[in-house]
Amino acid sequence: MSKQLDNCSFVIFGATGNLARTKLMPALYHLEVADLLPETMKIVGLGRRISTLEAWRDEVREDIQARARQGIDEAVFQRFVARLDYFSISLRDESRFSQLAEFLNQAHFPANIAFYFSLPPALYGGVATQLGKTGMLSQNPGWRRLVVEKPFGHDLHSAQKLQQQFDQYLDEQQIYRIDH
Repeated sequence: MSKQLDNCSFVIFGATGNLARTKLMPALYHLEVADLLPETMKIVGLGRRISTLEAWRDEVREDIQARARQGIDEAVFQRFVARLDYFSISLRDESRFSQLAEFLNQAHFPANIAFYFSLPPALYGGVATQLGKTGMLSQNPGWRRLVVEKPFGHDLHSAQKLQQQFDQYLDEQQIYRIDH
């Protein structure tokens, strides 16, 4: 089952925001319950509001407790929380992106990386550019994916401009646009 999927580092920009807290983290927990996450997958939360892994794990517990279909299964939750890591980042601080690259290059993180933008769409281009400038979108080693949610720009011109920013560092097959 889960062993057929590629292990990856699932990196969530905006992990302390409403979308991640109310939808994304509970959904990932439910995938853990169903044993559908790859064996050594890591989930890395990025945000500016929380400064430590322990504080984020506490918040994740509260959020999942409020939304888990059958309540929290403590054994499953402990397996899930062992996947979690956290990196405090201000998206305006370009030096933090280089530090994030170093952080993700540690041996315990799978080389395949999916970056999930749980951010306001106006930030997509700037964050993708910083990821590209620091080499984090390079597919060597491992693959790289970028997940963005609609809206993709606010009109045709802004969507085209955003696409141009993505095209500087990504191939089209690396970009996943979703509607939640």
